[in-house]
Amino acid sequence: MREIRVASIQPVRQPHLDPFGGERDRAMGRAKIEENLEMACRLLDRAGREGCDIACYPEDIQGIAHYSYYQDDPGLFAGFVEEIPGLTAALIAGAAREHRMNIVFGLFEREGERIYNTAVLMGRDGSILGKYRKVHLPFSETWAETSGDSFPVFRTDFGTVGIMICYDINFPESARCLALHGAEILFHPTMGYSVAGMCEGNGLMRVRMRAMDNLVPVVVATCGQDSVIAGSDGSVLAMARPEQEDIVYATIDLDAAPEDHSQWEIITGTADMKARLFQERKPGAYAAITDPNPPLLERYRHPGKRLRSSPEEIRASYEEIRKWWSH
Repeated sequence: MREIRVASIQPVRQPHLDPFGGERDRAMGRAKIEENLEMACRLLDRAGREGCDIACYPEDIQGIAHYSYYQDDPGLFAGFVEEIPGLTAALIAGAAREHRMNIVFGLFEREGERIYNTAVLMGRDGSILGKYRKVHLPFSETWAETSGDSFPVFRTDFGTVGIMICYDINFPESARCLALHGAEILFHPTMGYSVAGMCEGNGLMRVRMRAMDNLVPVVVATCGQDSVIAGSDGSVLAMARPEQEDIVYATIDLDAAPEDHSQWEIITGTADMKARLFQERKPGAYAAITDPNPPLLERYRHPGKRLRSSPEEIRASYEEIRKWWSH
């Protein structure tokens, strides 16, 4: 038995500048960032005092994502992006050391000329155990950020951790890659995971399915609503109150095996459904998943379906967003 106590942290909101509304003062932006980091430390302290082994904080702990969309002044966003390790990581390291608690949190990372949407896994001693760079970037994030290119997993003192960020969860391949690499629990710092226009509760369904697809627990932390901890069988172990600052907790046994109490144990030799699921895969039949040009894409090569890609098209997208967000 390897029981761990996990926390999903839900701030009610993150203060940020509104550059489209004329708020572009750097000093004011820095004050907003400091306010967000003070809130993060306060909430991490609460989780630490509950004896958590690991806590997950949402994507973009500084609260600067909105700045990245304002392309009339790209330096507004870029000027607040830090290297890792850096000032923000050092601040969170203090909380990790004080409570002997592992922490997952998201922030934007600078490496040379590139900026990544990154999640950091910090150990109990404040050391950085690993970094994951968001692979699936929504279109507007690609204006300022570079996508990651892999799904690494990281060893902790209690087991192996995998991380997805926000849009990643819409792609089943993300969680499956992490599971195949040996992740025993998935953490998902995000700004939200529901998709407009789909069925009610589609975000929670998606989280539960990623857990059930791979028989691994999933811990989601977001702002304002829907922070949740799902068990490896897809059950909701804890869910935050909507529109409120909240922290939810669950105790999870990483050695617990989903069992199939049927004749299949006699036939296959195991009652462990996860053991069966991953040994009965047929990778040779899945070529379409990694094919960069499967037949389906032929349907999306004409206007109205094709993604914008040229500089002129990207600028047109930005002008639409600017009109939408400007007061």
